[in-house]
Amino acid sequence: MELILGLPPMTQYDALATPLYSVFTNSPTLTAFAHQPAKVDLLAKNPATGSGAQRSARLDFSDYDLADFDELNAILWDALKGTAMPAPVRSAVLAP
Repeated sequence: MELILGLPPMTQYDALATPLYSVFTNSPTLTAFAHQPAKVDLLAKNPATGSGAQRSARLDFSDYDLADFDELNAILWDALKGTAMPAPVRSAVLAP
């Protein structure tokens, strides 16, 4: 949107983002969409004895943003990656 309006980037993330020029075309693709069935059970739930279940049970989900987000991120990282979560990397892009 910034490029369309001729505005400077609002954040460092906007400045480093790849423009979406190649996403758009002048001629539409009118071929029919071929549906592929899901390869995983979309209704599956985590078992009560799963990894991180006890840690998750101690978190406060009674309202928005009450759960410790560092602990929740560590639980999710372990569940998805199977390893301990690495330390965060913080950096900034400084103007040239």
